[in-house]
Amino acid sequence: MAKLMIGNQSAVTVPRQDRDSIRSFFCDVLGGKIVKEDTEKDILRLEEEFYIAVQYGDVPDESKFLRSSRTIWLQIASDNVEETTRKILHFGVRKLDIPGPHLYFQAPGGQVFQLIGISEDRSYYKGASDGPHVAKEREAEALKDETMKKLALGQHQNLQGFNRDQKTRRPFSG
Repeated sequence: MAKLMIGNQSAVTVPRQDRDSIRSFFCDVLGGKIVKEDTEKDILRLEEEFYIAVQYGDVPDESKFLRSSRTIWLQIASDNVEETTRKILHFGVRKLDIPGPHLYFQAPGGQVFQLIGISEDRSYYKGASDGPHVAKEREAEALKDETMKKLALGQHQNLQGFNRDQKTRRPFSG
């Protein structure tokens, strides 16, 4: 079998009106740099070798959390989780109510991230151990599974207490 690996680039298409907030978040908050730009696209570099191509267009706003069961969650790591958490939340991103020791949030444009520490034990993610927060991680996985099942059944209007038709929170009526 051929050897495969995840590359160092990601791409997303977002509504044109999100350009300023996306640039501000990825550059000012996460420390990225715009390495190429034109009227329709930005290429942002995070760290030394990871790139996000952001294509801007006249597309519907699909940024509501979990509008699709195909949502991918990306992980970012920081050498100062507390400071990075403050910067991210101060920016005003949507914090997701996922139990466990990590911050989960939705960036401008709709991407969902998990923030972890650079020196954190990642053996759990490699399948090598239960990890240091096994009980909380299992609880979070169960909640994610339940959420995805509800989404698949078309019950997404009450997920995580987020009213997808309004940008307001309401009590979860799971």
